[in-house]
Amino acid sequence: MHISRIIFIKGAVETLEFFSLQLAKSFESQGFQTWFWDLKSPLSSREAFEALGGYSSSLLLTFNFIGLSGESQFQSGSVSIWEQHNIEICCIMVDHPMYYHRLLSSGLKNLTLACIDRGHQAFTEHYYPQYGKVHFLPLAGTKLPGEPVPFAERDIGVIFAGNYVPPEHLTPHIRHMDEESKAFYFDIIKELTEHPERPMEQELVSRLEQEFPQITREETLSCLHSMIFIDLYVRSLFRRDIICTLAEHGIPVTVIGKDWEKAGCKRPENMKSLGQQDSRACLEYMGHAKISVNIMPWFKDGAHDRIFNGMLQGCAVVTDSSAYLDEILCDGADYAGFQLEQYEEISQKVDWLLRHPKEAGELAGSGQQKASLGHTWGHRADALRKFLDF
Repeated sequence: MHISRIIFIKGAVETLEFFSLQLAKSFESQGFQTWFWDLKSPLSSREAFEALGGYSSSLLLTFNFIGLSGESQFQSGSVSIWEQHNIEICCIMVDHPMYYHRLLSSGLKNLTLACIDRGHQAFTEHYYPQYGKVHFLPLAGTKLPGEPVPFAERDIGVIFAGNYVPPEHLTPHIRHMDEESKAFYFDIIKELTEHPERPMEQELVSRLEQEFPQITREETLSCLHSMIFIDLYVRSLFRRDIICTLAEHGIPVTVIGKDWEKAGCKRPENMKSLGQQDSRACLEYMGHAKISVNIMPWFKDGAHDRIFNGMLQGCAVVTDSSAYLDEILCDGADYAGFQLEQYEEISQKVDWLLRHPKEAGELAGSGQQKASLGHTWGHRADALRKFLDF
C-alpha cells in the first residue's frame, strides 16, 4: 500500500498514547507525516481531520480498538469516518483477543490485526479467520535520552512498575453468577495457579469443552469473553504474591502504581509506593534502579514492555520467561529468570544480584545491548512497515 501519513489517537489510555508517540517519532524520522486525533478535543480534531485530505494514502494505527468501538466522535451517519474515507487501519491488541469479542465479530473493514503474543495471534487467526493473516508485534521499550546513571551510583535497589488490583475490585465481574458458576471459575483459577505454565486460552477452552461437550464456536467465544475475570484475577494474584514475597524476605521494593497499600503485605515497611506515575516518570525511576522486576501478564509467547524498558534504562531485569523470550534473550546472561510455579525463588535471585553488583551490572549491560539492537519502538515501526508493506 502507498502510505505517506500515519494517523494516531491520543487521550484514551496514557501508556498506549506513549507507545503511539514513540512510533510516531520513528515514522517521522523516516519521512512520514503523522497526525494525532485528540479524544479530549473531538470538535477541533474532527475539523482538522476533515481539512487533512489525502485519505487514500493515510493509515490509522491504533491500539485496542480505540477509535473503532463506535465512539460518536468518529461516526459519520451510519458509518465511521474511516469507512467513509476508505482509510486502511491497523489495530494492535495489547490484551488477549477474548477481551474484544464484540469488536472482532463486528466485521470492521480495511482492518489488519496485530497481537503482542503468538498465542494471541494463533487464537485470533483460528476464531476470526475473516481477518486473514494476523501479525505478531511484541511490545517494545523506550530509552530516555542522555547517559544512564552508573550502576553503582543508583539509589533504588529494586523497582516494579504496575498497578495492584485488589480482589474486591474484580468480584463485580461475577456478582450476578450463581454459586455453581462461581465455583467453576474458581476451580479454573486453582488449576492455573497450580499450573501457571499453561496458556490462558488453552486452559479456558479445554475446561469449557470438558464441561459442555456440545459447545459451539460462537458459544465458546461468548463464554471466553465472560471469563475475563479469571485472567485478571490470576494475574493480580501472582503480581501481589511475588512483590510481597520480596518485601517479606527483607528486600526493599519500590512500587509504581495504584493500590499497593491494599496488597496485604506482611512487611509493608519494605514496600515503598510512589503511586501512579506516567510512562516517562516510570522510565526515569527505572533509570535510578539497579534491578527491575517484571511479572508477565500471562504472555506465554510474547514479551512485556517492562522488560525492554528496564533493560534500556540500564537495569538488571528479573522476570518470568516465555517461548518468545527464550528465543531472543539468554537467561543468566541478559536477564535473571524465575518460574511462576516456583516464584519464591525470586527473592533468592534478587538478593544475590544485590549482593553481587559486578555480576548484576554485567547482566544489565548485556540486556541493554540486546534491547537496543532489536527491541525499541523504532524496531517495531520497521516491522509494521514490513508486514503492512509501505
